[in-house]
Amino acid sequence: MRVALIYNEKRAASASPDAADAEFDSRDAITAVARLVAELGHQAVPTDVTGPIPKLVDQLARIAPDVVLNFAEGERGAFREAFYPALLEQLGLAHTGSSASTLAVCLDKALAKRVVAGARVRVPRGRLIRAADDPWLVRSALARVPLPAIVKPNFEGSSKGITAACIARDRARLAEIVADAIARYPHGVLVEELVDGIDVGVGWFAGIGLLPPIWYRYDGAIYDYALKHLTPECVQLEIPPPLSEAAARRLATVAMRAFAALGVTGYGRVDFRITPGGDAVFLEMNPLPSLTLASGHDELYVAASHLGHAPRVVLAAVLDAALPRGQPRQACA
Repeated sequence: MRVALIYNEKRAASASPDAADAEFDSRDAITAVARLVAELGHQAVPTDVTGPIPKLVDQLARIAPDVVLNFAEGERGAFREAFYPALLEQLGLAHTGSSASTLAVCLDKALAKRVVAGARVRVPRGRLIRAADDPWLVRSALARVPLPAIVKPNFEGSSKGITAACIARDRARLAEIVADAIARYPHGVLVEELVDGIDVGVGWFAGIGLLPPIWYRYDGAIYDYALKHLTPECVQLEIPPPLSEAAARRLATVAMRAFAALGVTGYGRVDFRITPGGDAVFLEMNPLPSLTLASGHDELYVAASHLGHAPRVVLAAVLDAALPRGQPRQACA
């Protein structure tokens, strides 16, 4: 097949938790994925989507791909992750991963939590605060959020905007943190209880199923921007985490409920806090997790290896799930 690999290129590393390109991919990482696609017997055409949209449409027309391997995150607005899948759908091009509508819902953390809560998945208690909200209503809402609390951008991923300074242990500090966050993220910040426990992610791939859960072990209160992007070597992956059989079964059940409720297709990763009592509390859904094999960002491949699946098998499953029904499927061992 001819595979268009679309992505946003990261121009330079940044220490800022507000970095606009924190979710973007390096050229070396994309080259590694292109080699993996070639190992499957396909022609990969890496395409940086940065620039005018008409130019991208022309490029896609010249490539005439059988399928688009979508790593593009978008650059602006609450709909940015959904933009390229929406464009591909309108162009009639098959693409990997979930639909535009699913990506749009999942980037809105507060909305995603409401959806999964309706599917009987526990979520943290919290409130969505916007710059345009009435000040009295904001004060009233903050008074009801349990402490300690964490303040995070509502429309961001990859731990953007999240540092140790986002945690409040008293009401006065909480108000200060919210005011600062709203100034930087006026579309909305999520203020919610800081759930005690460990961070665990569960990946899923169509054709493979749930992967073993991943425990992100680190020193500190939260898995923040610095740990994810600046010092990933300080995070240890433990697969599977030390959960009781009952807790592991509950985690698998609520993970599948979250994937189904949010309409995730192809692949994705759902993140939870596991409490000391073994309850899984939903944090967020990532329907576009990294598959670049870059250091510190290849945890889904590591988890899949525990089931005996090599990276090329995982990528073959991603491409296979994107093909329209009736087209030939991948044959990969």
